[in-house]
Amino acid sequence: MSKEEKISFKSEMLPTFSERGFQPILERFCSVLDEHDLQPIDTLEGRSIHPLREGIENPFLKGFFKPYKMDKCEKICLSHCILMDRILVTALITIPDDDHELPMLVLEWSETENSISIVVDFIPLVDLVMREDYREKYLDPLDPYWTKYKGLPGMEPNRFAWSRMLFSPYYLSGAISKENEQNKRDCMDVIKSYLELWINLWQKGEPVEDDATRAYIKERKTKIREIFRANDEGAKTMAQMVGQEIIDLLLLCNF
Repeated sequence: MSKEEKISFKSEMLPTFSERGFQPILERFCSVLDEHDLQPIDTLEGRSIHPLREGIENPFLKGFFKPYKMDKCEKICLSHCILMDRILVTALITIPDDDHELPMLVLEWSETENSISIVVDFIPLVDLVMREDYREKYLDPLDPYWTKYKGLPGMEPNRFAWSRMLFSPYYLSGAISKENEQNKRDCMDVIKSYLELWINLWQKGEPVEDDATRAYIKERKTKIREIFRANDEGAKTMAQMVGQEIIDLLLLCNF
């Protein structure tokens, strides 16, 4: 990977907006990802995503969406932007390739002057009723973190049924007040805990052994993409401000 393309949290390459009082969430992601070989992706499903990689600058949206490829993963997207000059939105989404049944990782962070909203989860790529071994191997290691952070003031279930049906038993979401430093630290810690655990599972991940499992993983990922792209409320709102073409590319990068 060239120096220019290496993920870095140097302010001249990836703006952190920390001067506005936002938490260093981008640095937290980069401190983990910088340890691994991520190769930039320039084209997805036949479309160039160069405009998003280079960054968007308009009155409503400023920031970037950078997709990468990594061993055992077809796509990892790191996004970092500020909306309406007052809402920081940062996300990391990882999608395993068809040869691995690792769960998808979804980490989303939205911060305003007064609160931090988070979504953290491992989205399973199998039916958990039929595959209890999958839950035990890939999801149950989350239990200590889920137990520790589920009681944070402001944690609550996602209000959208289409979204809840995709999540694991260890899904967390909510809007947490920034009224004290401990709340800020807890929000950062839950993000770091889920990311580091996913990386640990990814390092140990082995290819699936049969074609039927591989085909099921591919089919399930395709359906998850369709559901997210069709229903993402944030994307629908942003489309009115930045145009549908940019939003289509954004969804292409993320899912």
